[in-house]
Amino acid sequence: MKVLAKTKQAEKSPAPWRAVPCGDTKPIYIYSAYSEEEKEKFPYSNGRLIAAVFDLSSYSQKSNAALMAAAPELLEAAKAALDFLKGNSVHSKERIIQLLEKANTSAAPEREEKKHDQS
Repeated sequence: MKVLAKTKQAEKSPAPWRAVPCGDTKPIYIYSAYSEEEKEKFPYSNGRLIAAVFDLSSYSQKSNAALMAAAPELLEAAKAALDFLKGNSVHSKERIIQLLEKANTSAAPEREEKKHDQS
């Protein structure tokens, strides 16, 4: 098995990740954040394209896109919880709960009410 050298290209895309819907019959695109330098170069871009979630059904598309976009928060919460359970954590129990709740909220598909409230 070939092991990738640790380079900028081998690292995960920076958080936060966002799910950007493009219409009812279009894919939902997942973008990661740009660095400050990249934001200056590409001010009108949504970020780095990570994935496109196609319409298998409108429910599963939104759910899958939300879960994929929450990946960085889920990973951070899982690592913090594992460290806490192993007794190696610098975080309090309350902080671990906050991270897990944030990840859980991020992984939930956006509700229709939220869309209407932002309009």
